[in-house]
Amino acid sequence: MITFEANILIRRPVKDVFEFVADGRNASKWNSAVVEAKKTSEGPIGLGTKFWMARELPGGRFENTFEITEYEPDTKLTVKITSGATPFVYHYRFEQVGKDTMFSVTAEGEKKGLEVLGVRARIAPEVLLASLIKRGVEDNFKTLKNLLESGS
Repeated sequence: MITFEANILIRRPVKDVFEFVADGRNASKWNSAVVEAKKTSEGPIGLGTKFWMARELPGGRFENTFEITEYEPDTKLTVKITSGATPFVYHYRFEQVGKDTMFSVTAEGEKKGLEVLGVRARIAPEVLLASLIKRGVEDNFKTLKNLLESGS
């Protein structure tokens, strides 16, 4: 099992950050691996909402589906990858800090699905893989911060 945590302070109200992150169609705007994302279920975004995404990773282009499995507006959001090569669960937390938002994630996933990272994933220790994935997530968090703080 691979696990890691990351967080960043974003100078925007928690409602703005939550709504932007909860809409999986925005993933391509702040996640460097995501090249396309679509909502595949009917109705408003909330518990059970499903999305599809295409990602460009070192091993090539991969498609995943993911679902919102926990949805507490402005507080908690859990996203589970339900198909594809990277079986992860992301537990996002949103905390109002003054006028800003502390955005955090705890992630967990299986090493067996990480062949998309190349041969190294099969032989690398889980601690090293967690560190590499966390670094990518932290870079994506910086992109999210810059995007939301610039008002884009």
